[in-house]
Order: sequence, then C-alpha cells, then structure tokens
Amino acid sequence: MDRPGEERLDVRPLVLGSGGLVGGAVAALLEARCPHTVAATRAELDLTDRWRLEAELERLAPTVVVNCAAIADLEACEEDPEEAHRVNAEGPANLARACRNCGIRLIHLSTDYVFDGQKDGEYAEDDPPAPLGVYGRTKLLGEMGVLEELVDAVVLRVSFVHGPGRPTFLDRLARELRAGRTVPAVDGWRTRPTFNTEIARAIELLLDADVTGVLHFANRPAVTRLEFAREVARLTGADPGLVVPVDPASLGLAAPRPRASVLSTGLWERTFGEAPADWRFLARDYLGGVP
Repeated sequence: MDRPGEERLDVRPLVLGSGGLVGGAVAALLEARCPHTVAATRAELDLTDRWRLEAELERLAPTVVVNCAAIADLEACEEDPEEAHRVNAEGPANLARACRNCGIRLIHLSTDYVFDGQKDGEYAEDDPPAPLGVYGRTKLLGEMGVLEELVDAVVLRVSFVHGPGRPTFLDRLARELRAGRTVPAVDGWRTRPTFNTEIARAIELLLDADVTGVLHFANRPAVTRLEFAREVARLTGADPGLVVPVDPASLGLAAPRPRASVLSTGLWERTFGEAPADWRFLARDYLGGVP
C-alpha cells in the first residue's frame, strides 16, 4: 500500500458532490494526491440523470468514484421527501449500477442518522438500522441500493461533520461565544463529531484497502450538543456558562433527530490499525483556540 501523501498516478478518482462540505474536502485532498482526480458538483453531474451518468463514467474512465452527493439538510428533506428520495436513494443506486456496468469501484458516503438512537452503547456496522426521519430513511435506501447493485462497494457512514468549506454549528458557536453572547445547545443528540478533512484522509486510506460493505468512521469522543458547545467555549477562551441547555422539543423542528447515534469505529481500527483522531485537538487547531 502506498503511504498517504505520496503522489498517485495509477488512481483516477471521480469525486461527486464536490460542492458540499465533505465533497469539497475529499476533492481537495485527492486532487493533491492523485493528479488525475476529477471533481464534479451536482450541477455538473446529477446522480438522478441515469443515462448521462453512465455516459460520463465511460468518458472519464475513473478507477474509483467517491460519492459525497446528497441532500443533507434534514428540514429540507422533510419538506420535500420526493426530491430527497430522488437524490439520496435513487441517485446512489443509479451510480452503483453505472459503476458496475463500467467496472469501476465505488465509495459511497452515508450517515449515523440511519439509526433511531435507542441503543445505549455505540452502533456497530451490523446493528439494524431504524431511521426516524426522511433524511435517514432516504440515506438508508441509498445504502441498500448501492450494495444491491454493486456488492463490492464501500458504504462509509460518518457523523456530525465540521471543518473548512462552509460555516457549521462549530463556526457559529465560536463566533457567538467570542462575541460574549449566550448560545443555546441541545442537552442531547449524542454523537461523535467528525472533521471533513479527517473523512478525506479516511477516503485516501480506502483507495488501497481491500474493504467492502459498510464501515463506520468518526472522530472521538462522543458528546451531546451541550457538551460539544461547552468544549468549544473552552477552546475559544469563552465562559462555558454562556452555553445554555435547551430541550430539543422546544425548537419546533420538523425533522426528528436520534437521541444518541454514536458510531463504533472498532472495525475501522482493526482494519487500519489506528483509531480516528480526537476531535478536540482538531477543533483547537481549526479554531486557533487556547491550548
């Protein structure tokens, strides 16, 4: 296996959904690592256009496709479930079929929201999914479609993503806390925060790995949104007392969230011999916060 950081001329990745938070980070890393990388936004290559998709795969002839394209806005999925189904469920199945027909490997990104959050411990890859909302249901259907069409595909589940590319909950928290303003945070929704740059490095490792099926990747440790926000306060030198706990029921959100959707990375650690990084150190470096 090549070491990460070495230039690869034998791999020609196609990154779909490169306009998104994860896709942008994956495209940036693979473009630096593999000079023949092609990155496409949804406007440039739409997963729901089956015939054009297959034609473009034949034309571009990638050795691997990394699919980061999705409607990830939970509220938008509840408002337009048909569009969510087209993009998150039908689109990945179209892509897997096209990859199978063209003999191309596929790495497909999914989510911890395929689980209902009722388990007390961490979710392993073989735990039965039971999504609560449209987003989770359509992403689960996307996983199923991918693996039905292409049995040797990789489905990589990730959770609570942050990092460079566009503002996330982390950025908004830091801005408000640095300004000395009070911020609300849900006392619940326990999960493992994950940085998009770390997901990109995980994808890089998967390029050479003899791995198929579902795999979990997430930074550690697990926290509630409240615990996360108070750690961000510490990292920015703000008063943790500025973080006020709120009941999720009081927010009036259309999309349900799992109480706890903590992904186990035991299989990842056994496969690659290393644990994912601690998100607190990544957040410190990202925010330029206090030691």
